Amino acid sequence: MNILRFQPNVPVRVALQSPQGVVVEGRYGNRMMFTLVDGRVMYVPPIVATKIEAEGIGAGERFELCKAQIKNGHGRSVEWALRRLDPEEQLAEIADDAPALEPQLEHDLRVSAEMANAKKANHESAELPNSPPAPATPMTNGNGNGNGNGAVPASPVPVAAQNDNPQPRSVTKLEHALKTAISAAHNAEKYGSELGYVVRFDADAIKSMAITVLINMSGESRR
Repeated sequence: MNILRFQPNVPVRVALQSPQGVVVEGRYGNRMMFTLVDGRVMYVPPIVATKIEAEGIGAGERFELCKAQIKNGHGRSVEWALRRLDPEEQLAEIADDAPALEPQLEHDLRVSAEMANAKKANHESAELPNSPPAPATPMTNGNGNGNGNGAVPASPVPVAAQNDNPQPRSVTKLEHALKTAISAAHNAEKYGSELGYVVRFDADAIKSMAITVLINMSGESRR
């Protein structure tokens, strides 16, 4: 397995597939094994698992872990330091993993606008009065009198009618996270106003919520 090796006093940013570790017996006592989202594994003392649980680290959430060496008289001791990343640092980590985040957002917004315009155009076309149907052409019986018993050929289906039901577009994780954050902020503001408690979410707050949703989705997709 690809094992993450911690260098003394060098902070490492990691994200877990699951916050629940596995106890592994070792030569120097029990260790906790965690699987990371990038496929690697790390072995840490049980105290690290306790800190992960105390901090409430979730699956897919990046945090900083450091194996610090502390001078203790004439010797040295090891102390594991854990730090959660703030939303801005989380955003920076996501941007490093996906440098096309902003272009993707612009693409999603453009596609959404095009779909809205297309639906509006289809709705306006449906409200226009229908043209009167053309008279059916009777089939002759071969004598040219037009009184034959032949079947009337079916009218071809217009091409436009065949394309009235396009296939639904798949929603990207980024678009889903943004819509979830915006919807949650709107509902929270509405609920607060009903209670007489005015609350407003600015763009930074919605961005932070969208990052959290996107991180949780990324963690769940790797399980």
